[in-house]
Amino acid sequence: MNGQGKTSILESIYVLSNLRSFRDPDLHPLLKAGCEMSQIRGDFRIAESTRAELKVELVQGPSRFEKRAYINQKISRSAVEYFGLKSNHSPIQFHAINLNPASTDLIRGDPGIRRTYLNQSISSESPEYLDLLKHYQKSLDQKNALLKQEGRIDGHLLKILNENLALSGGKLILSRLSFLKRIDRIFLSFLQEIAPSQTPVFAAYKTGETLYFNGHFDFPSLQNLVENLHQKMVERGPVERQRKTSVVGPHRDDLMFKVGHRVSPLLPDLADVGSQGEIRSVLLALKLAELEEFEKTAGVKPVLLIDDFSSELDSSRRNFLLRYLKDSDLQIFVTSTDDLSQSLESSGTLIRMDQGRMC
Repeated sequence: MNGQGKTSILESIYVLSNLRSFRDPDLHPLLKAGCEMSQIRGDFRIAESTRAELKVELVQGPSRFEKRAYINQKISRSAVEYFGLKSNHSPIQFHAINLNPASTDLIRGDPGIRRTYLNQSISSESPEYLDLLKHYQKSLDQKNALLKQEGRIDGHLLKILNENLALSGGKLILSRLSFLKRIDRIFLSFLQEIAPSQTPVFAAYKTGETLYFNGHFDFPSLQNLVENLHQKMVERGPVERQRKTSVVGPHRDDLMFKVGHRVSPLLPDLADVGSQGEIRSVLLALKLAELEEFEKTAGVKPVLLIDDFSSELDSSRRNFLLRYLKDSDLQIFVTSTDDLSQSLESSGTLIRMDQGRMC
């Protein structure tokens, strides 16, 4: 039965890992109406003598909403510190990846959803990327505030901000291209297994007017990316002053999925021509590629969260995923309105939910 609170369990695990929900970046709705604080806690046990704890508190104060993250009862000063400690502390080297077959927003939604996907995926492997993203956003906010000022703009300050944004932005783009190139082969392999008769789909990173197709581009140098970004910022300066916002940089880039048999910028977008089934095949292949790349890079098996397994996948995709899960030794949390114990053939624990309570 739907509406019993199954997804809330997965959401809690995901928040412990990523400090955000897979449903809404705003955690405030997770607070029960009338409550001023809620808590999510995870106990990790490797052996009887090796234990650790992660905890996230959501607090509604008099004037603002706060999110507090703790590792072994010690509060983290920032998300960067939390992810860094979580990644390097052996008992709690865990990362949760969510697969929601019903959500096609990653393909059909606006570019901001895909940028968030890239940022989250890379940050899970590299807290340094998250720190870089934080610095980029700080400079971007300063520049936008400057552009919104009435009257004469401080040209010297704008020049400094553009230089900072070009350098950090170039590093972000290079990290995104590296991530996409690393998952390209396994993504295409999974897609071929899931839907062998489906027209090929090529992932491409779009920055400005340039389209980098996975597996089909020479890696640009950081110097080249930085110089190109800075040049475009100068060229688009009048437009930015007119619009009072920055229009150049990785905060405007996009991850695209092109459909066709040969790589070309003229290929149609999957969002425009793909069926619901084709889009779900791409999403499934992408998530499994992300999962395997994380394990390869971080040396840790992630936790896989699958929401609403039975109702949103057709039989062929469901059977493929079942075979994959049986062959893996991942820790998996699955929600479904059906009993999957026989399908998964595992000794896992079956938890029933009734009105938000575990039975």
